[in-house]
Amino acid sequence: MDKRIFLQSLGALAAASWTSSWAQASNSGFPQKPITLIQPYAPGGPTDQHLRVVAEEAGKILGQPIVLDSRPGANGVTAAAALTRAAPDGYTLGVLPASVYREPYINKVPFDPTSSFSYIALLSDYSFGLAVREDAPWKTWADLVADAKKRPGVINIGATGAMGTPRIVMEEALAAAGVKANVVTYKGDADVATAILGGHIDAAPLSGVAVPHIEAKKMRYLVMLTAQRIRRFPQLQTLQEAGIPHYIDSPYGVAGPKGMDAARVMQISTAFHQALLSPAGMRVLQQLNQEPNYKAPADYQAYANAAFAREKARMAWMRDNGLLQ
Repeated sequence: MDKRIFLQSLGALAAASWTSSWAQASNSGFPQKPITLIQPYAPGGPTDQHLRVVAEEAGKILGQPIVLDSRPGANGVTAAAALTRAAPDGYTLGVLPASVYREPYINKVPFDPTSSFSYIALLSDYSFGLAVREDAPWKTWADLVADAKKRPGVINIGATGAMGTPRIVMEEALAAAGVKANVVTYKGDADVATAILGGHIDAAPLSGVAVPHIEAKKMRYLVMLTAQRIRRFPQLQTLQEAGIPHYIDSPYGVAGPKGMDAARVMQISTAFHQALLSPAGMRVLQQLNQEPNYKAPADYQAYANAAFAREKARMAWMRDNGLLQ
């Protein structure tokens, strides 16, 4: 389907449900005051930009503003912990990053990902690719692997977060390819991008922050680190297509404190779903090189349960290989 027609269709779907969603929200008596959305990202970043647009659109549907409360730090633990202390009335919500499924295996945290939250709506996922400078000698993942086999321990690959998903997936991918390279960690994607452009590292998994540099012919992707090929770069194969059974799965979504009323959870979920697919919501996703990845409450809870179990095995592998930091 043509990309423009696809976006128009999603916008039409959102518009068609707008009136019924508004009526549902009004008839329920909720909300009667502004809603707080605690998020683990610093203001101004890419995910913050997306959340502000979606929160604004969802607030219009619900009939009350949704105000973002940024509490970055501790790999999402700070925001998630704050959510567990809130009343389960729907007036305090939180954004859960993928790190909440991993942190309990690394540090002591005040929550259990399977039982401490009311899962409401999964929203989107980051579209990572393995980025290199435009003048890098490799054209594909296979090229980089072949070079790494000739020069073990010489190639430097950057990644965000010592225990972030990009770093872990790169360690898994290098092990699966049977090569040795140095994985260097940074605080954020912007720092990683600067390091690539400055020649301090050779490659790195980067999401939407790489796109402006790719469009400016300063960077390019060797391979996509997504589960499927993406519409923006359809010619690029995925790491899985290249024979490596790994990809970066790092979605984020909206949850509430445990014990929320099921009808209220569904009401809020519907509003965020429509906001996600609204014209404004789709525009910002396109700018960030992301796709909508909505999951309703039951499916989101099932995803969280599976992700938590998966991270247990993953952290055991990291520990056994001396990679746990």
